[in-house]
Amino acid sequence: MNFILTIDTEADNQWDHGCDISLKNIEFIPRFQNLCNKYKIKPTYLVTSEVCEDNFAVEIFTEYLAQNVAEIGTHLHSWTTAPFMDRDGYRYNDKGHAFATELPDDLLNEKIKRLTDQIETAFGKRPQSFRSGRYGFNDQVARSLTENSYLVDSSVTPYTSWSTHPGIPGANGGPDFIGKTPVPYKYNFDNGSLIEIPITILPTKFPLNKSRALAEYYFRNVNKIILLRMLRKLLFINQPLWLRPNYMNIGLFEDLLVEAADMKLPYLVMMFHSSELMPGGSKYFFNKDSIERLYVLLEEFFILLQDRSISSVTLSEAAKEIRL
Repeated sequence: MNFILTIDTEADNQWDHGCDISLKNIEFIPRFQNLCNKYKIKPTYLVTSEVCEDNFAVEIFTEYLAQNVAEIGTHLHSWTTAPFMDRDGYRYNDKGHAFATELPDDLLNEKIKRLTDQIETAFGKRPQSFRSGRYGFNDQVARSLTENSYLVDSSVTPYTSWSTHPGIPGANGGPDFIGKTPVPYKYNFDNGSLIEIPITILPTKFPLNKSRALAEYYFRNVNKIILLRMLRKLLFINQPLWLRPNYMNIGLFEDLLVEAADMKLPYLVMMFHSSELMPGGSKYFFNKDSIERLYVLLEEFFILLQDRSISSVTLSEAAKEIRL
């Protein structure tokens, strides 16, 4: 089992839809990269369009690429990636942050193509890894990525549905991944294939961790059935567990590692946002003290990986291993 660290590298406070775009959080990345270097962790920074236009981001990420200590991939925020349309949900920095799965095919394809070219121009290397903003991913997004020569996506969030989260006004919301496997799999098209390496999200409490069918039933119906809501409150709080730092502690991380090992998962995929490295840059880490606690937790987790001889690879390195 190997470890993949992915950072959605984007503007500050992207939960506040329609707010002014700022990129102060990029200034906090070098401290994080230094921690990664200490433990030989090689992060995959998945960058948005606005990051490509930030001089400091271009400087540090170009240096990381030259040193081979990180990978630069793509993070599509449809609301900041050209082209745009003068309609609700399609404008630049619109208050309605559209899922990529809601876009017309031609608009989706053009956004992915332009962002891919933009990243190559900014950092001198064509990206091969991808994550869709708000996890907006389906077969059509996969097909468009294949057409743009991507190797791997990591947008799928097993046991999780985004269908009740609004995107474009009047549309159907985000994708439903409750039935998706946490194990990597492949999309095959006439023009090539794409590896999917889902974010590591697993139930760790009995009996949800012993029956995938039971877990899928529970997560699909927990907000609809009173008994299941009671069980969540009493037994299944924080289930499923995400491999990300917010709401976690080292004990919960250990639970995830044990579960992943029992499942024989080939990869652990952690994700969080670059804005979470800056005090007040996200809703999760709102002051300096919370940032210091984040770094303590990350270091504890990196030591745990080291003790278990779990090595770090980037998204595209993992995809190339799978293709062999």
